[in-house]
Amino acid sequence: MDAYNEIMKIAFQAEEALDESVIAKFGRRFKDKQILIREGDIQQKIFWIMEGEVYVTRRMGEKYKVLATLGKGELIGEMSFFDKSVRSATVIAKGDLHALEFTKENFADIYSASPLWTRRLLVSLSKRIKQMAEKLGQF
Repeated sequence: MDAYNEIMKIAFQAEEALDESVIAKFGRRFKDKQILIREGDIQQKIFWIMEGEVYVTRRMGEKYKVLATLGKGELIGEMSFFDKSVRSATVIAKGDLHALEFTKENFADIYSASPLWTRRLLVSLSKRIKQMAEKLGQF
């Protein structure tokens, strides 16, 4: 199956489309404490967590403050994915992690083809905004 057909399968079927060929093509494994996204980078990749968890952190002086812990089914990197903005957080694997990694080009096909993914992205963004507002309320 060619890449475009695989992307369309993911777009319309989401989790049900995750057969071995899709996982082989887009899947990545990360080790404990490995960085997926680095604060300050301009990187247009989005990750979909299949197994494991990540810490979303911000650098505070010499240390990192954990803002959130995200797990299976979560999208990571969507906050700056579409507008090429600088990454606002560092995302670090918490233990072994398996995620699908999409580039701007192939994810744009999924996003534009599927209402399911549009909804998933909007839900993910609204959860992040709510979490950020709650964190800001604590200061």
